[in-house]
Amino acid sequence: MSEFARRLHPGTIALNVIRGAPGLVFGVPAFLTFARDFDLWLAGLIALGLAAVVGVFQFLSWWRFTYELTDDALVVQSGVLSRNRRTIPFDRVQDVDIERKLLARLFGLAKVNLETGGAGENEGALDSVSMAEAERLRGVIRSRAAQAHSEPVAVGEDAADARPVERVTPVLFSMSLGRVLYSGLFRFSLVWLAVIGGAFQYVDDWVPWGDVDVDDLRTRAEAASAAAEAAFVAGVTLSVIFVLFLLGVVAGVLRTVLREYGFTLTDEGGRYRRVRGLLTRTEAVVALRRVQLAVIENGFVMRLLGWAGLKLQTLGSGEKGEGGRQDVVPFGRPEDIDRVLAPLKLERANADSLTRVSTMHVWRMVITRIGWLLVPIAALVIARANLAEAAVFFAVLIGLFLLLLVPVAIVAMLQRGHHRYGLIGRTFHVQRGVLGQKRWIVPARNIQAITVRRTWLQRRLGTASVYSDTAGASIIATPSVEDVRPGEAWALVDAIRPLRRLR
Repeated sequence: MSEFARRLHPGTIALNVIRGAPGLVFGVPAFLTFARDFDLWLAGLIALGLAAVVGVFQFLSWWRFTYELTDDALVVQSGVLSRNRRTIPFDRVQDVDIERKLLARLFGLAKVNLETGGAGENEGALDSVSMAEAERLRGVIRSRAAQAHSEPVAVGEDAADARPVERVTPVLFSMSLGRVLYSGLFRFSLVWLAVIGGAFQYVDDWVPWGDVDVDDLRTRAEAASAAAEAAFVAGVTLSVIFVLFLLGVVAGVLRTVLREYGFTLTDEGGRYRRVRGLLTRTEAVVALRRVQLAVIENGFVMRLLGWAGLKLQTLGSGEKGEGGRQDVVPFGRPEDIDRVLAPLKLERANADSLTRVSTMHVWRMVITRIGWLLVPIAALVIARANLAEAAVFFAVLIGLFLLLLVPVAIVAMLQRGHHRYGLIGRTFHVQRGVLGQKRWIVPARNIQAITVRRTWLQRRLGTASVYSDTAGASIIATPSVEDVRPGEAWALVDAIRPLRRLR
């Protein structure tokens, strides 16, 4: 079943030349300095010669890059001076997706990404091939990967078929342009402010600001009265804050449109297909068999308005180092999330059906956040070197401690009120967060390890924490339960352990 070695689309040569063009801009000043002693025709000839060298190198890189589908692996060979041969067994392939950036779309090309769960971000990538070839590769690789995993092949994915079979797939979730724009209002971002600020530095001399002199206005305000000066400073400050907020909202909307435009999630029977993007059109496949858990996320305002997002934790590498988390509902209603969870046989749990953690959680939060103030107080009491100075410093620290105690205690109580957990059927549920809230839905069979930990402070407070780990999960954000009674922690572990063996 091994096929002959193939090359990428010939348009890859022109595509790579255009991609590398911006990098040549930095070499233009050096070239002009070098060629200033030559005649114009000779300098042009040198430039054409350099362009020809670049073109020949790109041609050789394209010619020497080949890929081949064998019975059990994808074999990729590359390199002009030194040859590299990379073999990707199909039993390691977890997902196959197609990515189309704006430039590639203009050339009618696409990039095929193979997720293997390895550390290399581009361990399996074919850039660039025609759309027909991308569809063929995805169908063949997914079929042979399913056979390598001893799984049934989905309808229309016969490995011997070089063309994908057209079939009707139900749309589970989609986002209209109006919803995309609305969701962008909740994606406040200041990332582009640096870019905007840098642009203003260059266009400042050409922008008709008029004859407004801010320093002169402030001088006049100072001369008028202290109240006028205060009003001037307050007005400028509020104006700057408003402009920054407005720019942050606009940047968030633009980023959301570029990322989520045309978002469509379809159910292909055993896998979800997700398509999205304005300039960069990405098409990802989420195999349901590799979904480890679901995470529902929302902010405080989103939650009040009845909106939330849903991500699925898979065994793949995910997007941009997100640890295998794939967006399947970026911005939807509860019924949208329920519809996407249904094929996975997962359900949202009512918060009232979950159990709150111990009240000692509040004490631990207070102690860990402001308990450090007690250290200098204790040191001063013990030292008593200068009783007068010690008494003043002691009073200041006690006042600071009491000042921070109230807001910290309120936040800790809110955290405890929203931190809930429970085992419903064969599914482990964890909820955490006040402003930004996360709700994990974890099938017990996918829990790789479950651990009970007790810190020094938790042992004094009589509490423990339960940590569950799933394959491919991030080590930072995990469905952990903090501060429950040790008996309740071990009871939860004993209830989950037998369910882990049920497949």
